Amino acid sequence: MQAKIQVPGSDRNKWKKTAYLLVIAAVLLALGLAAMFTLGTASTRFDTAYDNGTDLSGYYFQKLEEGQSYTLLQKAWLGIARHRIMPILASILVFVVFVALNRELLYSQKIAPYVFVLPFLLTFAIFFVYPLASTIMMSFQEITGAGTKWIGLKNYQNMFGNKNFWIAVKNSMRYMIITCAILIPMPLVLAYLLNSKKTPEKVSNFFKTVSYMPVLCSVVVAGIIFRMMFSELNGSMMNSIRGVFGLKPIAWLKGEWTSMFAMVLLCMWRWTGMNILYYMAGLKSIPNELYEAADIDGADEFKKFWHVILPLLKPTAIYVLTISIYAGLAMFTESYMVFGNNNSPKNYGLTIVGYLYRYGFEKVDKFGFASAVGLVLLVGAMIITIVQLIVTGTIKLGKKKEA
Repeated sequence: MQAKIQVPGSDRNKWKKTAYLLVIAAVLLALGLAAMFTLGTASTRFDTAYDNGTDLSGYYFQKLEEGQSYTLLQKAWLGIARHRIMPILASILVFVVFVALNRELLYSQKIAPYVFVLPFLLTFAIFFVYPLASTIMMSFQEITGAGTKWIGLKNYQNMFGNKNFWIAVKNSMRYMIITCAILIPMPLVLAYLLNSKKTPEKVSNFFKTVSYMPVLCSVVVAGIIFRMMFSELNGSMMNSIRGVFGLKPIAWLKGEWTSMFAMVLLCMWRWTGMNILYYMAGLKSIPNELYEAADIDGADEFKKFWHVILPLLKPTAIYVLTISIYAGLAMFTESYMVFGNNNSPKNYGLTIVGYLYRYGFEKVDKFGFASAVGLVLLVGAMIITIVQLIVTGTIKLGKKKEA
């Protein structure tokens, strides 16, 4: 039987006596988070108004008439909201003091796992849950320099009624489908050839090195290079290639499909080596005994690839497909650099993230609208990913029938 570490009675009483520290830490944390959530994007304007002693009715409580003042509790809350980071830091400090006074709890088999998981939970809450909750709240608001105003579903109505939004959706979906159709099977075949015993080791190592080097290249530099390659000038690389076959120069980045070809080619150049690396790792995990058994059964290279490698590489392929779906929908920097800005001809390079960037940063007083776009992108990406995982059998619906 596994021995359990017992906490002595005196230690248990000590824990009970210091439990009030946990309550204090929880209250301080709740106050700090409540102030952050209620202020949202208006935090900077609130801080300025509080420091200057101007009207705060746009953020909390009623507008004061001449001669009036806030109550003691209202003043306390305004002070907490102004210095909202302090209660959060104080809660962490109080929790550290509690742990220091009850160090024996760290040796408890019931409590120790939660202590190790706590850093992840805090990171997840601060950098994902809080931004997500703020985005959901802002998507129902009109955020301007004067303050925020609840407008319900107006941002979503304007978004779905905007023609450019559907152009961005079409471009992102088209880009995602094409890149997935290329970057899933092609690197798999190349990885299989490089892992084959018939391929000389020097050739395999050289090709793996060359194919991975674009991953190390900055997407900004790569985008500028591809913009020059696909320039409409006669001396550009792609028009020079057309000239070899007797074709006239064209404006690559001013056509719907030619501009998409430029972005897809940039994606292939950058990420083929990375996907080859994923598949190579999967191939290395396949036992050699399976290859030997296939050879004994008289299987040729194609049959070994189809009946041995493909089934065993399914988890790797699903992972590569999942990250490729996300990368396709989240593409922005490549398009921005290829076209030189976020305003491509006839919006041929406009993506969903580019559409979000246009209203969130390039336009004034549209941050609530951009939050709605970001939320729709998140939900859409989750739906596509979940459907993909169901289709590939990673997520199985229904209960298994008992034998």
